[in-house]
Amino acid sequence: MVKLLRKLFIKNYQDVNDTKVRTKHGLLAATFGIVTNAILFFAKFITGLFSSSVSVVTDSINNLSDLANSTITLVGFKISSKPADKEHPFGHQRMEYITGLIVSIVIIALSFLMAYQSIDKIIAYHSNPSAVEGMSELFAILTFCVLGFAIFFKILQAYVNFSLSKIIQSVALKATAIDSLTDSIATTLLLVSSLLSYYCGYTFLDGYMGVIISLFIAYSGIKMVIETVSPLLGESENKEEAKKIIDEILSYDGVLGVHDLLVHNYGPTRLFMTVHVEVDARSNLLEAHELIDNIEMDIKNKYDVELTIHMDPIDVSNEETIKLKQTVIKIMNEYDKNLSIHDFRVVHGKSHTNIIFDILVPFKSNFDKSKFLNLLDEKMNINDDNELHFIVHVDHPFVS
Repeated sequence: MVKLLRKLFIKNYQDVNDTKVRTKHGLLAATFGIVTNAILFFAKFITGLFSSSVSVVTDSINNLSDLANSTITLVGFKISSKPADKEHPFGHQRMEYITGLIVSIVIIALSFLMAYQSIDKIIAYHSNPSAVEGMSELFAILTFCVLGFAIFFKILQAYVNFSLSKIIQSVALKATAIDSLTDSIATTLLLVSSLLSYYCGYTFLDGYMGVIISLFIAYSGIKMVIETVSPLLGESENKEEAKKIIDEILSYDGVLGVHDLLVHNYGPTRLFMTVHVEVDARSNLLEAHELIDNIEMDIKNKYDVELTIHMDPIDVSNEETIKLKQTVIKIMNEYDKNLSIHDFRVVHGKSHTNIIFDILVPFKSNFDKSKFLNLLDEKMNINDDNELHFIVHVDHPFVS
């Protein structure tokens, strides 16, 4: 079904790396949500009013919020597709995350409103049970049909949004899909309670089910807030995607190593990267610069990533430097095998020799710089003729 919709409404639908095609996928999902949620809202609201069911009316308000959220998503994709300008040189794609956050906050707010209405009905029932009447046969059958119809449509919405979110890697659409799936579960519970209320006389279930539905909606809203705030704060880039680019760089003749990869995400398809690339210090400067330029251009064309490379000349012929580096690595592995070093340099002075390097430390590591330096000093300064001083800079990984 999703493939058919893409074929019908999106030209060149397979080219999802194209910004315009990606935007059309988002607009398709939003339009589908607007149409289906409008149908569900009117069907549930009218049924709930005539059957005097607060839980059905509550569920219809949830569909109204979904309708508003689909509209916000539609506007968000429109804005995020705008090209970069003077005020926003990195583009507008983060607007997609912001719309996802707005959707989440609206859902949480409405869950509190629905919970209040449901609790009010529970209080009314316990104050005067006889005042709460059951549904007539006609409205009961209508309610069952509408709720069954709603469950089908919500599962369909979840399927469409999940499928499109995977295709274009959209956080906003994934949030909408989770909301639809949660709604289908809540409506299923509502249908079960309606059946019990009508056939078993449990009219008190209406208010309690309204509270349960509200909790479901609040939970999905909070979960969506976490997922949409994370990329806005600056989450770590996907390890597999980063590895593809690192492996691509390492495949070039003349590249000895790669480190200090930083990724800046300004939207699902708007990535900026910086990386240090090690080359032989004996290389011709102009040839090495041409190599770096070619890598940057090729990565841009292949992955649509704005890559900036810092070239690090490495002395691969100095036996003393190689021997000292191997000794430091051996001591480091004894201390913690999860550590790694780069930018290793040896600078000789009159009274001592400076050994300078960066050490990459995972965030969850218990690495103690002072202890490590003491260990190096203890194991490597055994010759009084030439004292070694260790200058270590601690790095943390920017890619998971």
